[in-house]
Amino acid sequence: MKYSLITCCLFFLFSCSNEFELNAPAKEIPIVYGLLSRSDEVHYIRVEKAFIEENTSALELAQDPNALYFEDVQVELVRESSGTSFLLDRVDASQLGVERETGIFATTPNILYKIDANELNLQEEEIYRLNIRRAADELLTTAITPIVGDIRLNRPIPGDQKPPLRIIVDDELTIVWAADETAKLFDVTMIINYEEFNPNEPNSVIQKSLEWALAKSVEGIDGPNRAEPEGIEFYQFLNGHIAVDPNLQRVLKTIDISIDAGGAELFNYINVGQANTGITSAQVIPNYTNLSSGLGIFASRNTLLETGFVVDAQTKQELRNNDLTKDLNFR
Repeated sequence: MKYSLITCCLFFLFSCSNEFELNAPAKEIPIVYGLLSRSDEVHYIRVEKAFIEENTSALELAQDPNALYFEDVQVELVRESSGTSFLLDRVDASQLGVERETGIFATTPNILYKIDANELNLQEEEIYRLNIRRAADELLTTAITPIVGDIRLNRPIPGDQKPPLRIIVDDELTIVWAADETAKLFDVTMIINYEEFNPNEPNSVIQKSLEWALAKSVEGIDGPNRAEPEGIEFYQFLNGHIAVDPNLQRVLKTIDISIDAGGAELFNYINVGQANTGITSAQVIPNYTNLSSGLGIFASRNTLLETGFVVDAQTKQELRNNDLTKDLNFR
């Protein structure tokens, strides 16, 4: 006998088959997504349920909030070193400006469990436990994660007196950073902030930003971590993401560098998700979860954002004269 299975999918973290051969009685299965970060002002945990339904379309069930959300669960975070417990508030995040991406699942309400960062006060390298219980104190699932420590940018030099960046075609752009052993993988992003305007219309200035992924899912190493894209890639990126318009001029204002770090659980999730996905892969791809029961992930991450870098005169000249960017009218 075949049944449809619905699970909550958030930020492409969960994937599963739509059909299973099942003989066991139906039961609700917790599906959890939670990433704690010291860089967040508010922490959210998503708790939903997978379920089986014999005679109802999976697509129909996906649009029913009553089928997606538990009504009677308690979400708790516990600081393991002290045993201090924090209960999270059940909220409709859509009323707080946190919208769920449109798709096959109902977007409203967007039920999440929330706690403010100043109340939780995450500490580096502390271990936190997530407990999800029924109102009657039945433990549905639990998981633990250490908190990822802070990231330190070494190059380019951060701080109030930043040296200008030089990004030229025939040289590498070098980003160097350090983190403690709680950080297992990194994403590095350059945020390029520029102005766009029509010189014949004084009030036409528009502020724009582009995000250039310098590195994705880089495994942490002992010692300094590095990302070293070729300088020409910067110009190729601008060429591919800014439209040529002879009526517009542009000014590169500042560059920000963002480094995101993920803990061991996130590292394991990504590694398992990428396993066996080649041409000769197995038919069944394993699902990683660190929950005691159910599916999902409870993990930690952290973000460093260093803002306000400027580029030097040689880089500005390259922007004006390089074949890849000269038609973009940077000044």
